[in-house]
Amino acid sequence: MEPPLLRIEHLSKIFPGQVALDDVDLTIGAGTTHALVGQNGSGKSTLIKILAGYHQPTGEPLAVFTTPDGRSELRMGDGKAAHAAGVRFVHQDLGLVDMLSSVENIALGSGFLTSRGRISWKAETARAAKELADLGFDDFSVSAPVATLAPSQRTAVALARALRGWENGATLLVLDEPTASLPDSDVQRLFEAVRRLKARGVAILYVSHHLDEVFAIADEVTVLRDGKRVTSVPIGEVNKARLIELMIGHKLVTKQVSEMSAGTPLLRTFRLEGGNVRGVSFDVAAGEVVGVAGITGSGREHIVPLITGQFPSDDGFVELNGVDVPPYSPRAVMDAGAAFVTADRARLGNLTMMSVLANTTVSDVKRNAKGVRLMHRRERVETSSWIDALGTKTSSMAAAISTLSGGNQQKVLFARGLRLTPSIIVLDEPTRGIDVGAKEEIHSIIDKSATGGAAVLVASTDTDELVRLSHRVLIFRKGQIVAELTGNEITSANIENAQLQSDDHHEDGVQ
Repeated sequence: MEPPLLRIEHLSKIFPGQVALDDVDLTIGAGTTHALVGQNGSGKSTLIKILAGYHQPTGEPLAVFTTPDGRSELRMGDGKAAHAAGVRFVHQDLGLVDMLSSVENIALGSGFLTSRGRISWKAETARAAKELADLGFDDFSVSAPVATLAPSQRTAVALARALRGWENGATLLVLDEPTASLPDSDVQRLFEAVRRLKARGVAILYVSHHLDEVFAIADEVTVLRDGKRVTSVPIGEVNKARLIELMIGHKLVTKQVSEMSAGTPLLRTFRLEGGNVRGVSFDVAAGEVVGVAGITGSGREHIVPLITGQFPSDDGFVELNGVDVPPYSPRAVMDAGAAFVTADRARLGNLTMMSVLANTTVSDVKRNAKGVRLMHRRERVETSSWIDALGTKTSSMAAAISTLSGGNQQKVLFARGLRLTPSIIVLDEPTRGIDVGAKEEIHSIIDKSATGGAAVLVASTDTDELVRLSHRVLIFRKGQIVAELTGNEITSANIENAQLQSDDHHEDGVQ
């Protein structure tokens, strides 16, 4: 039996008023994939940031690497030492420069090949292409801007950048939510790349909220809860239900969606076109939750931005509460009685440097104003009521939203929309990047909104989420709705099969 590649003992981190990590131990074996799971706020991100040198630990934890050259201690919180020891990171946001090519993005971290003082673009392009091919990605141009690439291809570029120059000193690769923006069809490509690295003896620390992925890829799993290590076990010794129980501290009881009778249609699209969407017409009734599914490029990723005015349409129109809303106008959408939550919380949702209060009330500042004067006490009272109503965990409503966990940031965005008392709610990936406990809380908020009479549209790459929430599921493929599932037809298998059927398949239902 090989000795552990990395052993960490007594890792703690105390922030003012918060114990983020409390005497955590972690052992990772060479050539293994070790999953790190826990709810938002459990300490996962803090642990990774200490490994990367972003945070300094509290106290003096022990970290020992065991490599073919022998054992060596690593000072935690020292990013340069971790890099020299062969530790690399692929963070959830990937950190790519969209307007640069794969060649340029990969070289940014290590430097360019040069000849006579000039960049050798031919050699650099060949090197980048080979590195991506070694990871199993040889199906796209390495000279194209990464903004034009599919999510799985972008993830591959970030992987290649992390691994460049690592051939002889590879120790540990940390993957933080690597599939957060990937549809199911792309996840397997990433897994193949991970397995290739394992075969080379590289240790993988895999952080994910997607427990199905954990069971598919991990050899061992460590559970964190409230900053403490609950357990570390071989993945074969736990099942999904037990793992969830360990993460949240109790058994998770989920509510199944009930049957409903159709109400008045509140949201309608007529021959809507734009982006990947091609002439789509459908409606959502009061009290109904309609799910939207489809692989990347199917139109699923553009339907919410088109309806909510975040993306310009080419043809057709949207009717909300009987009002034709002008295209490319989020304000008109809100004025018509709709609220929406974007898929890109970090870039398009949060006002990152502003407070929880400001992020909550920005959707309608005037309601807390008297004439031209803003009534700050009213703002505080309203924000406090939403914090209580949604169970948002924050040290203060004055705290920057960036200090909250992902699930609690999402609750603030829901409060921003729900305070408008919308009759229509349009959601794009409403639980991306949040843990199972927070996910069920968000699902309950959606349930209550629909029960209260709102028409709800949910676009999601999480098929289990669509099964959990939806009265109907619309399947998008090549920009059009090719199937509609209702009642007992709504299963993960049926959704996934309908997304991937070939165009010459019979379109009247799922085979």
